[in-house]
Amino acid sequence: MVRFRLLVAVFFGTLFYTLISVAGGRDGIWAASQMQEQKQTLSAHTAKIEKTNGELSLEKIALEKDLDVIASYAKKLGYVSEGEKLVKLSGLAAREVHIFDPGSVERHHDVSYIPEWICKFVSFLVMALVYLVLLLIDVQNGYIHLPGFKKKIKDIGGVQVYDIQQI
Repeated sequence: MVRFRLLVAVFFGTLFYTLISVAGGRDGIWAASQMQEQKQTLSAHTAKIEKTNGELSLEKIALEKDLDVIASYAKKLGYVSEGEKLVKLSGLAAREVHIFDPGSVERHHDVSYIPEWICKFVSFLVMALVYLVLLLIDVQNGYIHLPGFKKKIKDIGGVQVYDIQQI
């Protein structure tokens, strides 16, 4: 019976440790979901940066090879070619220049999880509680007799006499 109590207590302690570790441990479900959220955030941020990079690459190629694009940028800066006249109107809003947003810094965040020592401590606590409950059930059912809980009664000549110790 002692082995059975111990094996059942160890089983429940191990089961509880496994459940806590799988659910909230360092490599558990909770940590994996946090890492998945970070992966999605970083992927979206990376896609945004790649889109901006593509637009800038196209603009760079156009500035290097297309003479019309070069001429339009030069006119924005106030340059004129031969035979053109520059007319400046005051009071009109200047055309907005497209400024590319480089984005914000996205950093890796540490993942929250239940430390290993807490998982082990709780599992040993569960094991001790299960063992204690099984021990108390055995005591209640009479499988185990603890000393000191019964009064010693003697039967002398049909009369019951309690064992009284003198101090």
